[in-house]
Amino acid sequence: MPRLIESHCAIGQRPRSFHKLGTRRRTAVSRCKLDPPARLIAPPHSLKLPTLEGVRTRFRFSAGAEPVLPLARSLIEQELLGARHLEKSNSVVEALQAALTDIAIPAFGDGPDQFSTELGVTDALDEYRKPEKNVVFFVWNNTADPQYIPLRPIYERLDGNPQRDKLMASLYQWLYRTASRVFEPFGFVDAQHIYQWRRDAYISEREAGEDVDLEGEVESADPAKVVNYIRHASRLRLKTAYIPEAIASIRDSQIRHAFQKAHEMYRESRSIRLPAMSNECAQLVHDAVYYMEGSPLPALGISHWRDDPIVAWFDEFCRDQFESGETPRPPILLCFHPRDASFFLKIVKSLPQMARTAASLGEWVRFAEELGNASHYSDREDPGLSPETGDTHL
Repeated sequence: MPRLIESHCAIGQRPRSFHKLGTRRRTAVSRCKLDPPARLIAPPHSLKLPTLEGVRTRFRFSAGAEPVLPLARSLIEQELLGARHLEKSNSVVEALQAALTDIAIPAFGDGPDQFSTELGVTDALDEYRKPEKNVVFFVWNNTADPQYIPLRPIYERLDGNPQRDKLMASLYQWLYRTASRVFEPFGFVDAQHIYQWRRDAYISEREAGEDVDLEGEVESADPAKVVNYIRHASRLRLKTAYIPEAIASIRDSQIRHAFQKAHEMYRESRSIRLPAMSNECAQLVHDAVYYMEGSPLPALGISHWRDDPIVAWFDEFCRDQFESGETPRPPILLCFHPRDASFFLKIVKSLPQMARTAASLGEWVRFAEELGNASHYSDREDPGLSPETGDTHL
């Protein structure tokens, strides 16, 4: 279930600050299961991502009741905050938190929150002075360890389907684009960005006379080695008119149902309509982000299998982020004036669909994990699935 925190933050564009990767002096931090030296990519057939246990949250509610009153009044007028919230609360702040909880949690369903989602509203952010303007921030943040979806087990079970590559390209796009609506995903384009940055940096170091292993530490994880249906997903993906027929061609009922769910999840996620910030508020968020050097931590990585370049750079990016000693900023951060009821209610209206989207992605993480655990191959050349795959479900 998503957690209401004593902070409340905001939403913005998905920032990409890969150019900062590795440019800062790192503080000594425990590697948490990662023993290889820094600057080494993930070894093949392994995925050991840093744990986030013990990492502090950056959002704390510090304001008195005054900034919250207009927000609470807006929910009361919409009959979303009532006596049941006020009776169990010691303050208007607690009542507002209870009301937001009641809005988000029912939409999340009964399953576990795979991403440990936190949401809320605050008047100030850590590492950033309180704005001079009378504004508040809305935040939506993932705090769990990065999750991972391997697509190879599904690819193998489409063997013999003439539209396999198109189906898999579509599935990759649906999952990645859906995740982009609520979190920071990590896929092919993200691996490309980091690879190019790392390659340029190594070339510069080599030209400066430093002894660097460009081929061993960078070229060995060239994204050009990623499977075709992911590299060319935009070109291969199914056109809308052909999707129902292509999904119907899947003989395996379990996989066919999974594709139907993924497509439905993607279509529904497109209904999330978070409001656009004013120029003034956008500048305040820009200023706040300046003090938050940590990039958003990817909530979800998606690739063919654990031995491919996407996972190598996914591992590298998360490791660098963890070892930097910096707190990742939230993927969604919005700034607005407390009296801007229209802006706040647009956020509130989006919360149920955001929760449903996060829950659906969590179902996919568990489904893919079950399929992966049921398989008995360790690399791309070993095809086979164990017969126990029939026990998995989505």
